[in-house]
Amino acid sequence: MSTVFLYCAAIGGTLLVVQFLMLLFGLGGDHDTGTGHDFGGDVGHDQGAFLKLFSLQTLTTFATFFGLVGLATEKAGWAPVSVAVVATAAGVVALWLVARMMRGLAALQSDGNVDLGNAVGHTGSVYLRVPPSGQGHGRVLLTVQGRTVECLAISRAQEIPTGAQIRVLERTDDDLLVVEPVATT
Repeated sequence: MSTVFLYCAAIGGTLLVVQFLMLLFGLGGDHDTGTGHDFGGDVGHDQGAFLKLFSLQTLTTFATFFGLVGLATEKAGWAPVSVAVVATAAGVVALWLVARMMRGLAALQSDGNVDLGNAVGHTGSVYLRVPPSGQGHGRVLLTVQGRTVECLAISRAQEIPTGAQIRVLERTDDDLLVVEPVATT
């Protein structure tokens, strides 16, 4: 078993170092982390969670820890069955921890773009007057996706003066917002 543990530790450890260096130099981070890209792709919900555990990172981590713990416990004089159980458990725990960390990192990923379709129904204020229907556009300020944005806006009816409160009715294809004044009480 020493040979198996040695190969697992050497190959897994080497691959982990190579992966780390590739990420450090920007060569290996453009995949959809934590979404089951290695084994199974898009799978059903019943198998998806299990298969998402398996990626190159998690498998090399398993091999590395399986090998290192196996070598250490074997050198400590443990019984062969205990060595195998503890080494496997260490590999599984390491695999699970790395999968969980990768899922957490994937959750941080964002393209940073504001989708103005999400502005529909939101309220804001007029920054630059919105002219009457068909006479140009104005600018409005509103909060979309947790950000305050300034957008071009048009009115389908009367002019809306600077400072007035507005509600977004729709977004046009060219990213203009169609707005209406909000009645103040």
